[in-house]
Amino acid sequence: MRLAAASLLCFCGAFLCARPAMSNWRDMVSQEARMRTNPYAEEPSAAQAGQKLFARYCSPCHRANHAGKWRAPDLRSPVVRETTPGELFWILRNGMLRQGMPSWAHLPEEQRWQIITWLQTRSQAQPR
Repeated sequence: MRLAAASLLCFCGAFLCARPAMSNWRDMVSQEARMRTNPYAEEPSAAQAGQKLFARYCSPCHRANHAGKWRAPDLRSPVVRETTPGELFWILRNGMLRQGMPSWAHLPEEQRWQIITWLQTRSQAQPR
């Protein structure tokens, strides 16, 4: 019995170690969510509101300059700048708690889109 239990434990451990890790959260985003467009993309007032919301909710981890700290990624990176508005909306809504990103689903959709507008305004102003 002990041998069977040990064998099962080894098999499960080997299976978990051999399984590819979810290295990219974007792989979890559905095509439908990925294709969502930002309804506030062309509104300067949305970017201004997003700047204030970012300062309040996001900068404690991502810093005011978007450089990130601890486990929070640098929002100036090419990977983040190439992320679609729909993917950004998905991560704000769902979070990735194991990686340190909380869900911001309690914020109204409009405010989440305003944060995205601010991020995209900033990324367009930065050299690629």
